[in-house]
Amino acid sequence: MNTLTKTFVLLQLVLALVLSVLVILFADKQQNYRSQVATSQKAQIVAQAMTSQLQQANTNLQTQLTAALQAGAEKAGRLNNSILNLQSKLADDQTTIAQLRVAKSQLQTSITDLTSTVSSLNKQVAEQNSILNTMRPKLLTYVNQNAELGRRITELTNERNVARQTIQVLQESVASLHRQMSKMEVAAKTSSPTSGTLSTAVAGVPTSVQVNGTVMKVASYNGHTYVSASLGTRDGVSKGTRLTIYANGRYIGDVVVQKADATESVGVVSLQAPGTTIAPHEMVMSGPGI
Repeated sequence: MNTLTKTFVLLQLVLALVLSVLVILFADKQQNYRSQVATSQKAQIVAQAMTSQLQQANTNLQTQLTAALQAGAEKAGRLNNSILNLQSKLADDQTTIAQLRVAKSQLQTSITDLTSTVSSLNKQVAEQNSILNTMRPKLLTYVNQNAELGRRITELTNERNVARQTIQVLQESVASLHRQMSKMEVAAKTSSPTSGTLSTAVAGVPTSVQVNGTVMKVASYNGHTYVSASLGTRDGVSKGTRLTIYANGRYIGDVVVQKADATESVGVVSLQAPGTTIAPHEMVMSGPGI
């Protein structure tokens, strides 16, 4: 639009220059009026032609200017619509930016909290690692001790199984011995009315259930050997109860209880295997069939 205006102004300047030239020519040639008139007529004709051309050019320029103005108006309308759309989008973007700023602030707060939490957790982890580093040698020691205990338990279990088998054999032997003694008691009863009481005092009676204990003390008095055992009335042991002593699965002898309290009993050795010695910590048993 500015270019068309400049073109129009330029044409007007050209027209003005032409008219000025004509005036100058008319003034210079006043002496020859006819020549001047002819020249003037020619100049007028030329001027009219140029004026017509300029008017046509001006008309064309105005048409172009009008078309340009219409196109500019349409373009301005489109630009206004675009501006309105952009303004609406800008408003939406500003709203989104405000929301994002709020979210960013919240995220920064969360990051600060998480950083503090991570720092605290790192300190706790460091403390736990320090504790673990301190505990690892102890744990290794305990693992070794546990392995050693496991091996010891296996050995003791094997020894226990062997002892059970040996005890079973010994119990069968002792039961056979007591059956023989019972037969001897029956024979003694037929020969003497007081021998039954004497046999019971020598042989003793078993407990209703099998109980196990250990020899605590051994003492000798007036030619008799007395034994203190870790079995008492709470185990079903009372005066007259028969206890059998074993050492390493080997039968040692029998003890008849003379006195018993809740946790301990004292008895006299009634039978003892030849070449054996009763010592503390040896096993003491009593029960049916023993």
